[in-house]
Amino acid sequence: MPRKALDREMEKIKRDIMEMSELVRYAVSKAMTALEKNDRKLGEEVILGDELIDNYQTQIRRRSIQAIALQQPVAKDLRVIGISMDVAYNLERIGDYAKDIVEILEHMNGSYVIPEEIDRLGEMALKMVEDSADAFVNERKEKIEAVLMMEEEVDTIYESTFPLLKKTVKEDSEQCTSALNFALIAKFLERIADHSVNIVNRALYGIHGREEYL
Repeated sequence: MPRKALDREMEKIKRDIMEMSELVRYAVSKAMTALEKNDRKLGEEVILGDELIDNYQTQIRRRSIQAIALQQPVAKDLRVIGISMDVAYNLERIGDYAKDIVEILEHMNGSYVIPEEIDRLGEMALKMVEDSADAFVNERKEKIEAVLMMEEEVDTIYESTFPLLKKTVKEDSEQCTSALNFALIAKFLERIADHSVNIVNRALYGIHGREEYL
């Protein structure tokens, strides 16, 4: 196939990834807002929107397979097309975790107070989702570095969350259910950050072609 045809297909794949990443970012943002306000209606929007995210993953996979099969890309083009499917998978998983967060609302009462650590994890996870997609599509090395730096802070905050929740339960046993739910939310946010790191590692692989980034 002519080079221009391949370039068009690659641009379509990148466009789909950016559009999918926007949907995922909105899902994470809405999930954290729903948690903050105990807004189950907003949480329902996240759940309903997950199907569209899934559809984007399917579309990106289909475009990628067709580009490989019909246009025979080589070298860097082949790497980028191949790892686009991995990026779409990671974005889809982030969307799932956003849905998991709002589904916890069904088990929360209206009197909870969100720990500062959870708020901070949410802010950082949201930023990592945004930066990682930009890093992959536009090969933004500064965004790659930013995500990798945030990973260390996320891990530190995440590890500090459980002793604090344990202390909360010890001081007030009635907070046990909320503490357990927040522990799950912290885990979901940590996994969102991990998937964002996976995306920037794919970006590094696309740039350098070294398997250490896979």
